Formats: sequence, C-alpha cells, structure tokens
Amino acid sequence: MKISEYLKHHRLVMDGAFGTYFEACFPEESGVAELCNLTAPEKVKKVHAAYIKSGAKLIRTNTFAANTMFLSDLKQVKLAAARGYELAREAAEHGEGIFVGADIGPIYDTGFLGKEVVLQEYKEICDTFFSCGADIFVLETQTDFTCLKEITEYIKSRGDVFVLVQFAVDKSGYTRDGVSLEKIAETAAWMDSIDAYGFNCGVGAAHLFRLLKNAAFPNHKYLTALPNAGYPLTLRGKTLYGDSREYFVDTMEQVAGLGVDILGGCCGTTPEYIQGLCERLESVPPGKKKIAIREEKVSPKVQSGLLKKISAGDMSFIVELDPPFSADIGKVLKGAEILKRAGADLITLADSPMARARADAGKLAAKIQNELGISVMPHIACRDKNLIAMRSGILGDYMNGLRHFLVVTGDAVARDQRGSVTSVFDFNSITFMEYLSRMNEDVFEEEPVFYGGALNYHGANPDAIIKRMEQKIEKGCGMFLTQPIYSREDIERIAYIKAHTQTKIMCGIMPLVSYKNAVFMANEMPGIRVPEDVILSYRQDMTREEGEEAGIHCALSIARGLKDIADGYYFITPFNRASMIARIIQQLKQEI
Repeated sequence: MKISEYLKHHRLVMDGAFGTYFEACFPEESGVAELCNLTAPEKVKKVHAAYIKSGAKLIRTNTFAANTMFLSDLKQVKLAAARGYELAREAAEHGEGIFVGADIGPIYDTGFLGKEVVLQEYKEICDTFFSCGADIFVLETQTDFTCLKEITEYIKSRGDVFVLVQFAVDKSGYTRDGVSLEKIAETAAWMDSIDAYGFNCGVGAAHLFRLLKNAAFPNHKYLTALPNAGYPLTLRGKTLYGDSREYFVDTMEQVAGLGVDILGGCCGTTPEYIQGLCERLESVPPGKKKIAIREEKVSPKVQSGLLKKISAGDMSFIVELDPPFSADIGKVLKGAEILKRAGADLITLADSPMARARADAGKLAAKIQNELGISVMPHIACRDKNLIAMRSGILGDYMNGLRHFLVVTGDAVARDQRGSVTSVFDFNSITFMEYLSRMNEDVFEEEPVFYGGALNYHGANPDAIIKRMEQKIEKGCGMFLTQPIYSREDIERIAYIKAHTQTKIMCGIMPLVSYKNAVFMANEMPGIRVPEDVILSYRQDMTREEGEEAGIHCALSIARGLKDIADGYYFITPFNRASMIARIIQQLKQEI
C-alpha cells in the first residue's frame, strides 16, 4: 500500500529521534551517527527495529546529516545515504506495512557558495535515494523556503513519490531564519510539490501544541507534528533530555485532537515515547483542522517616506555621520541637527567602518531620530553578530522606530587583530537582505522596513557588478549608495551601471578638506580613485577655511556632473564637519 492511500484512512505515527537515541544506546560510537551506516550497520538496524516494535508505521533513514556539512565529501555522503536507506529497508521487512522515508536534513550555505551549489548537492542526495528505490522523502528541520520549491519539484518530477517537509520553529513560532509558523502553513499548504508539511524539532510538545492550537490552516493538506522530548540540558559536554514520556503522550493526544495527521517525536524521544503514543491514539478519534478563510493580501499600510520620495523621482539627500569612538555623542548630535536644518532627508550612520569599534549604529540612530525628528538609517554589518544577535538587533531597532537600514557585509578584521577579534559572518549582505525580506512579509507586514545596499562600482567587470546588484534587488534592496566619486571616469561608470539596472542609485560624494586628506584618500583607501587634478586643487599651505572651500567647490562640481544620473546624493561627512555638507546641500537645492 502506498503511504498516500494509508493516510486517506488512518492517522500515521512516525518514529522518534534517531540520533539522540542512537547515542544513548551506543555511547562508544562517537562522531557523526550517519557514518555508522558504513561502520556499524547492525547497531543502526537495532534502532530502526526498536521503533518498528514500538508501533511506528514510518521510519526515517539514518541520513539526516548525510551531507557535506558533516561528511568529508560528496562520495562519502552518497555512500552513507545509500547504505542508510538499505538498512532501514532491511529493518522494515521485519515489520508489517512499514514505510521508509528517505531523510534529508538542511544544507546551509555556510561558505556563501550560492544557491545553485547547495541545490545541486540536494539533487545528488535525492538521486542516490532514487537509485535505492525510495518513494517517500522527508525533508526535515527546514528553516526557510530557499531551496524547497526547486528540490521538491525535482523529486516530484522523478515519479510517483510522497514528499513530506518539516520545519523547526522556536517557542515564538519562528524558524532560525525568521519564517513564522503561519507563513510556513500559508506557503507549504498551496505547494503542489509537497504532500504533507509540519513541524519537528525546536520545541517541546507543550509549546508546539500551543502554537498549533492558535493557528488556522489554509486547507486539509496532511499536517505533521514531531516535537522534542522537552528541552535539553548540556552536562559535561553531553546533551541530555529528561524522561517525560507520560507528559509527552498526554500532550500529543491534545495535538492529535487539532487534526494533525502524522505524529512522532524528535530529539530526546525514544521507542518508549512512540509506543506510549501509539497505544494512546488507538482510542482517540481523529480531530479536525481549523481551516482559515483565505484572504487576499492588502498593500502595506505604511510606506517609507524616503521610498515615496525617490519613487516620485525627487532628488534625495542622504548624509553619513560617523558614530564616536567614545560615549560622547555631542558632536554627532549637533551635526545631525545642522543637516536637518539644511534639508537633509536622511542621516546614515556607519557600523564600525574599517572594523574599528565605535558606538553601536542602531542604538545611536534611534537616539538621534527620537531626539531630533529626522529619519536615521544605521548600517548593518554582518561581520560581528550571529543570526540570533542580528535578528534581536533588528527587532530592537524596529521597536525604537527605525525603518531604514543599509545592509553591508562589513570590512574584514585587520590582520593584526585576528588573534583577538573574531569575525562571524552568519550572513553576507545578500543573504541578510533575503532574511529582511521575509521579516517584511511576516513581522513587519504592517510597516515594512526599507533597506539599501552598498555599491562598489570600481570592479574590473561592470557587468559582474550589475549581476551582484540584481541579486540584491531580487532580495528587496530598494537603493544603492556608492563609494565616493571624484572623476569623469567614475561618473561614466555610474552612468553605465544605471543604464543597465532598474534601481535607485544615491551617488557618493565626500568632500576632501586638505592636501594631506586628498593624498591619503588617493593612496591609502582601497577602491577609491582620486585623480591628480583633484589633488592639485589643494595646496599644502592652505588654511582650514581654504581647504573646506576647495572641498565644497569640488563636491559641487561632481554633484552637477551627476545631476542627470543620480537619484539622490549620498554625502560622506569628512571628520564630521557637518556644516560643510549643509552648505553643499543648500546650494544644490537652490539649483534643482
């Protein structure tokens, strides 16, 4: 009998956790459990047999971590996957009507290799299972939909197969990538390439029950629930779960009453949990799902003021100030006030440029915005914070009223600091933009945030630059802020990029204030070209006032040359001399 036929007439119980139970049974087998498919096959079969004896009708192969994140190479991955399926199939032959699911865990692009590379590995793993005769695929502990459409459609294209996809959510109902339980249901329920969807790992039974009880589902597609056996305790390097079988079974009875079609367990559950669940459900009639009325999404109620302005084709004025190295914010507050009076549309604050610690850009942005009433856009660098901290920071910034962000990967830590300062890079700028786009659909749906990206236009191949910009645009990037522009060649490069992209470009202008400043920028700032004629417009014996006048004159000349190209100007304030930028803005506003 096919599993699809079985589910038409029966509720189905899956097995429990393989990995944690295997570790408890065979502590001598340290390392990746999936390798034991090759080195200790009889032990693997004993775990499967225990779950079959407990009453599980669907067992998952011991292949959750059979990918190149955990194993040495793709050859070893395929060997472990193929042997894992064979062992599960052999164990299933000793039971009656047992289904075997080819288990596939998430593959994260930790090296930012690109979606196509990850997708190809998924396909290679699936092909291995197909060669073994697999007709049920279980994609588990997923955190977003990045590869799911493509890979599930690929699986479905290979024949009559059943595809089950499960996501890991936390107590608040969100995955680690910021996708909500409601969004998962809304998306997966209408995907033709998915036969069943639901939730495994991340939470215990009580929290999953609460989340599902408060949810309404788009249709009657099969729904799964495989929570953990409570929450783990780490003791002397080992992850331990308490024995809460009765509590788990009691709670899962309530979960079944919500119309869940497929039940089982994840981390910490054992055959005893599954046996108790099977026995309890024998006397529990199937529940009914709460079906939501599908409503058309309406446009966001609130839109960024800056977005409205640049969408209307009006020239925008954005000014960057540097957060201080100390706790004294008097100078930056005064500068922001001067720029507001001059007509700046937005203040932007760099986040530790050159990987040197300054005051937190987000916290300072909130203070300036709330005190002065001008919109502020902090830069968000992916270098310093992991996923948890990045999400927490964005939520905190949003609560404090910030709605504009500039997303950058972040300058590398200086070589002399690498022994004591650690880079994180859970994201790069593109992957974090994708994360923000999902938060806009979910968390910030009523008032989405507006985010831009940096444009380093100096690369040797402008078409490659454009391709990377297009990737950011696809992830919701609403504008680009360029590096400082100083030459006719720079202007021509920007014009070429602008002509080949459908986006808004804020052209960078950074006035130079002295001969020394000009020489430094020309020789020590990578990616910035200061031509000789600009340097020669300064003298070594200039006074501060004369240097500023020369800088203003040069900046105005560049801005005028960009007038027909730029969607706005992005002024980088030299040494926080806000009055210089204020004069430039006032002059340009008179000329527009």
